[in-house]
Amino acid sequence: MIYQGKLKRKNYITSFLVVVGLLSVIEITQLIGMRNAYQQIHQESSQQLDNLVSYIENILSRFDTVPEVLSKQALITEVLLSPSDPSKVKRLNKLLEDVRHMTQASDIYLIDKSGITIAASNWLSPTTFIGMNFKFRPYVKDALKGKLSHYYAVGLSGGKRGFYYAYPVIDNNSVIGVVALKVSIADIEDHYKKTVLHDSFNFLIVAPDDVIFISDRPEWRLKTIGDLSQSKQRNIITDKRYADKEIKPLNVSNVSSHYLPMKVNSKLLAIKTNEHNEQVYALQKLMKNVNWQVHLWRSTKPINKQRELLIIQSTSAYLLLILLILFANERYKNARRLKESQQLLEKKVEVRTADLSASNVKLHEEIAQRQQVQIQMNKMQEELIQSEKLAVIGSMSASINHEINQPLTALRSYSENALAYQEREMTDKVKNNLTLIIGLVDRLSDIVSQFNSFSKKSTGVATTVNVHTSIMAAMSIVKHQAKVAKVELTCIPNLKPSFVFGDTIRFEQVLVNLLSNAMQALSEQEDKRIRISVSNTETRVIIEIQDNGPGILVDNINRVFEAFFTTKDNFGLGLGLSISHRIIESMQGQINVSNHPDGGAIFTISLPQKQVD
Repeated sequence: MIYQGKLKRKNYITSFLVVVGLLSVIEITQLIGMRNAYQQIHQESSQQLDNLVSYIENILSRFDTVPEVLSKQALITEVLLSPSDPSKVKRLNKLLEDVRHMTQASDIYLIDKSGITIAASNWLSPTTFIGMNFKFRPYVKDALKGKLSHYYAVGLSGGKRGFYYAYPVIDNNSVIGVVALKVSIADIEDHYKKTVLHDSFNFLIVAPDDVIFISDRPEWRLKTIGDLSQSKQRNIITDKRYADKEIKPLNVSNVSSHYLPMKVNSKLLAIKTNEHNEQVYALQKLMKNVNWQVHLWRSTKPINKQRELLIIQSTSAYLLLILLILFANERYKNARRLKESQQLLEKKVEVRTADLSASNVKLHEEIAQRQQVQIQMNKMQEELIQSEKLAVIGSMSASINHEINQPLTALRSYSENALAYQEREMTDKVKNNLTLIIGLVDRLSDIVSQFNSFSKKSTGVATTVNVHTSIMAAMSIVKHQAKVAKVELTCIPNLKPSFVFGDTIRFEQVLVNLLSNAMQALSEQEDKRIRISVSNTETRVIIEIQDNGPGILVDNINRVFEAFFTTKDNFGLGLGLSISHRIIESMQGQINVSNHPDGGAIFTISLPQKQVD
């Protein structure tokens, strides 16, 4: 009886210790797993936040020089000095409308010294700015003081959010007006969300007045995180920054969690709305040039699911460990893998252009000035060619990242397996894994070397160019993009080698530009094919690049090689085909485009044949 009592107490104690051990294992497992998960989400969020800040800064800085360049136009000054001349005003309206189309700005308009808009790109719109007084706007006030100014606000006529640029028009050392440019914030939001933003992230940008001015979530826009001070409320009303929009606070509160590592500069937030509540992992970064706080929020639903999975896993492992101890008295080791975070790299190339104007001076001064202008134009052309080349690489960054990420993932897997085999002294398998790793490293080296060679600046020295070799190099550069876009690339080379005289790097850039444009034209096509063919006449080499896409509109076919002409729904300035046209002309050749009767566009390059002994 006493023995049974002791046994019963022992069973109770054992059961109690097992339960305590189970709870402890669950808690420790959650602590380690959740902290690792938060570390991983922090790395991914930091990378996405850096990309977002870089993207916004590049977009805003792209338009900095446009108002200044326009302010130097003689027509601008003439309209400000004689605003009652309807012919000049109409010409200026059309000019502003053309510039707006080329730069993809929302609106461009001219304001006189009294603050009245006298010309605008939206002159034919029912909500035109012409006749409106913007003198109360801070960006107009600052520009009238003689400096470039920036401002963000909700438009008074259309009620749309925009970022504004303003530059003074100066005549005889006196400010006589202001050139203003508006960039649509909604366009920036939509473009970033479609092309860069990961589905699991949300972003919002808070202005210095504590108002959420930019966000991919419409319900968060024009809200505040917390209450506004009275001084900021007065400034918002005085400046009419948000027109008649009602600014309400967003119901956000901090959430504490001991699973969140202290060393990461982040926090958990709870967002409450009438429809639902959600919890997010929040990071923020200051954009110093405009004093904006950029916030990146990511839902914690995947973390919560991972927590549930951790509970199930830890309970199963603990019970299995108890069974192994009871029946086999062996140790059980539980290994966990950390998922390697994926980094997204994207670089934006900033392209700036400026107009050169010459004045009538003495003959020797005019010659010297023209020589200087020619030197500057040559330098600018070199920079535009290199910038367009880097822009092509930037447009292919997603496919490059995908192509590189697969070998990197395999490298990590083989490396971990090799370590495990080494611990088990399985040397043959270790050797096999190392051989696979070397192959993957060679594959990565080939990928990087292709783009490294393509991104080099041209020496400007013309040499004999093997046409087939250049085509293969260009196809190698775009093959990753073609693979992601499911485009079939076919090359039909000439039976005998073909040679031309020119710059190899620039010639390959032309081929890469044409192939990239062809793949973009096939984005809506199900069966995507691009065919490259080479043929010879007695004196010339003919290269044809044909796609099976929708072709080029008849109204646009004579303009595709014009500078700044583009049909793409992005913020590009349309320089790729213009630069390609100049490169082919510098090689004493011609480039033409036509539509195939069965559909698709055909770009034809004709170059003088170089005879090689």
